[in-house]
Amino acid sequence: MEIRTIWKANLKRHAGSVCGIFLLLLLVSASLATVLTVWSNSGRYVQQEMERLGYGDLTAWVSGIADPEPLSAEIAALEDVQSVSAQQLIFTEYEIGEQESDSEGQLITYDPAQTPYKIFRDDLSGYEASPIEIASGEIYVSPSMASMFGLSIGDTITFPIARSGVDKTFVVKGYFEDPFMGSSMIGMKGFLICRQDHDEITAMIESAGNDGLARSGYMLHIFQSEESSLGTAQWNAVLNQNTSLPHYVEFTHSRAAISGFMLTLQNVFTAFLLAFAAILAAVSLVVLGHSIGSAIEQDYVNMGILKTMGFTSRRLRELQLLQYLTGIVPGLAGGLLLSLPAAKVICRMTVTTTGLLIPSNLPTGLCLLTLAVLLLLLIGFIWLKTDRIRRISPMQAIRDGAGGFAAVKGGKSLLRKKGLGFWLALRQFLTGKKRYLGAALVALLLVFFASMIGRVNAWLGPNGEGLMDAFNPADLHIAAQPMGEATSEDVEQLIRGYTGITDQYMLAMPSVSAQGVDYTANVITQPERFHMLAGRACENPDEVVLTEFAAADLGVSVGDTITLTGNLGSSEFTVSGIYQCANDMGANLGLSREGYNRISAEGANIWCIHYFLEDESLQPEIMRALEETFGGDVYLHENSWPGLYGILSAMHLLMIFLYAIVLIFVLVTTMLTTSKLLAAEQKDFGIFKAIGFTGRQLRLSFALRFGIAAALGSVLGTTLSAFLTDPLVAVLMRMEGISNFSSRPDVAVVLLPGAVVVLAFVLFAYLAAKRIHKIPLTVLAGE
Repeated sequence: MEIRTIWKANLKRHAGSVCGIFLLLLLVSASLATVLTVWSNSGRYVQQEMERLGYGDLTAWVSGIADPEPLSAEIAALEDVQSVSAQQLIFTEYEIGEQESDSEGQLITYDPAQTPYKIFRDDLSGYEASPIEIASGEIYVSPSMASMFGLSIGDTITFPIARSGVDKTFVVKGYFEDPFMGSSMIGMKGFLICRQDHDEITAMIESAGNDGLARSGYMLHIFQSEESSLGTAQWNAVLNQNTSLPHYVEFTHSRAAISGFMLTLQNVFTAFLLAFAAILAAVSLVVLGHSIGSAIEQDYVNMGILKTMGFTSRRLRELQLLQYLTGIVPGLAGGLLLSLPAAKVICRMTVTTTGLLIPSNLPTGLCLLTLAVLLLLLIGFIWLKTDRIRRISPMQAIRDGAGGFAAVKGGKSLLRKKGLGFWLALRQFLTGKKRYLGAALVALLLVFFASMIGRVNAWLGPNGEGLMDAFNPADLHIAAQPMGEATSEDVEQLIRGYTGITDQYMLAMPSVSAQGVDYTANVITQPERFHMLAGRACENPDEVVLTEFAAADLGVSVGDTITLTGNLGSSEFTVSGIYQCANDMGANLGLSREGYNRISAEGANIWCIHYFLEDESLQPEIMRALEETFGGDVYLHENSWPGLYGILSAMHLLMIFLYAIVLIFVLVTTMLTTSKLLAAEQKDFGIFKAIGFTGRQLRLSFALRFGIAAALGSVLGTTLSAFLTDPLVAVLMRMEGISNFSSRPDVAVVLLPGAVVVLAFVLFAYLAAKRIHKIPLTVLAGE
């Protein structure tokens, strides 16, 4: 009974602290559970849907083959292959309004019996019954096309089938869920059409002959036998070496690689949010520690009295534990419940970016385990922080502690007549610095993470330049690839009508085999333009550069030799360097034109000319003019891709969310700290009022103390971010194919997080100190 009575009394006395801890843990729990839900469900759902739709362990896109059965049978006959299935498609570029695709689309013949794709409702809130058939002239697209091109139901898409304006136009009937190519992070896109339209386009291709732009093909879904022990790269090599697949293949991807493409955005952002949730948990520990210390000081006398009544130190510590668990346990449980609608909202919001309606059901086991670990951490922390209760002497507490918090003394030498308010704040801060340590630590942690995200945002750049530099093997302003009657001279003449061309080079992206494994080859006429990380560019015909990931897959390093195979045969190349290009999750290599000609003959129209403009600001206008003038005869792209804008929007939303949470945590921290200080320093404020300080002056001086504490923490947080952001973020980016992350923010980006946190502490402390106006001079009567 006495435990219950004291527990209720403590809750009433420290209601503000318990409520503050409840709010912090509510946010921490909700953040953790929501991020874990999105992360866990997205990975599992992509794998589940690819299996349901029959996508293989390895998928090969092939063309130039009339009937896939002989090739499929040849592959299926291998010992390490379980089965092969073929999915019919047509490779083609596409145009949406005035926008041209920067990657080929794939018109997939809809066959619900073979591949039962899920069809979205028009508002993307769920699924509807899949149509038995698609009407002629109608098409279904991935929802990510809405964020990439602003495509809506009822809009039209035009597919250039052959030169001289031989096109096929479709009306968007709805959206379908594509777990294979649906993400905005993937350039190639699948479209569902009916058999009738497929046959019509096939006839158009055949009649066009050499003027054809589109081409027929298949996806071969190859399943590895359960008995096979080969890794993906080894298995790919076996297929290339023992079948005629290399004669027809355009590119191949494993299920793991496709899953990585699909989940790139989710993986990056959930990693950042998990790190932020960990920072919030650390902030909660700091605030909790400060609250425990203040409560013990405030209850110092009462604890001494309770000890004289027979309460042991252990029992008093258990009372403190029970008091804080009253806020912690409901906070964790409430956050878990709050994550249910939060995850549902996020999963719906990301449909137009991921192309998937990720299930929002809570991964109960994972979330409960995570929160249980957090709860045990909090219990251990509280037990550790309450250890000082053992050192309370009953008689000393009753004799010396009657005055509660001791009035701040000393520091008179700090006071100056000019700027007295600031000097008073500095004096109060230095003489009671332990009371502000929590605010400084909170500022440090929050500024550190906000600075880290700010640096990543600065690396991305306003138009995604940082990300595109990571994906492109070399820099460019405009790239043009003549495909029809137009020539490179025609393109250059139009460009020079707007501005001069300062430089140019040619790049092709054919497929080659390295040690039997298929890779995209970035073949360039000026190898010195590659973004090199180590070694040197492939300046000689017998040299090749690899990404870090390709080098790791092949088990080679700079100076080693590898065998490359093309349509003319095989040859040995020396690895001259490591370069940066995140295309295909880093599974690519770089060659000079002369090096490529050692193993392959140049196909028609493989070269894309990359131009540098004298006036870069005219680039959008020139791109529009090229599209209007040449249409499908010239393939155009720039240092961007449509999915990039979805990433930039997501990053901006993440920044807004982070700063909102930062402000909430600063508010709670300030409220918890100021309530204790204001109660403890009432007599000090009475003295200051008696000697002529106004209430406004005291509020400003009080707020400045928090500003000083936050400024110290912010400086340390900004400094830590400057040293740790690049190595920490680089670890995350490496998992997504980006091996060279280097943030170079400007001064405003560096200073903004610290400035926001300091101003927030000052503002909230000033608002909390409003009660100073109500402190009467009669408070001195107790002296």
